[in-house]
Amino acid sequence: MVEKKYAALKTRITELLEEDSGQPVKVLAEKLGVNRTFLAGYLKALEDQGFVKVKKIGPAKVYFKEKRRKEVPK
Repeated sequence: MVEKKYAALKTRITELLEEDSGQPVKVLAEKLGVNRTFLAGYLKALEDQGFVKVKKIGPAKVYFKEKRRKEVPK
């Protein structure tokens, strides 16, 4: 059950960043209705896995959806 919740959260984050790329944690947390500290850690994990990119703009970290390369079949 917990895995489904996290998968749904990852999907929703991806959708939000596709709609409006370059959002800070505070804005994403408000839109998702989750704790900002929790979301910052979750976004860090998604960044480590290559799902999102982060850019520091002033004091804020701004998140973008990582564009995945399509694998070329052999």
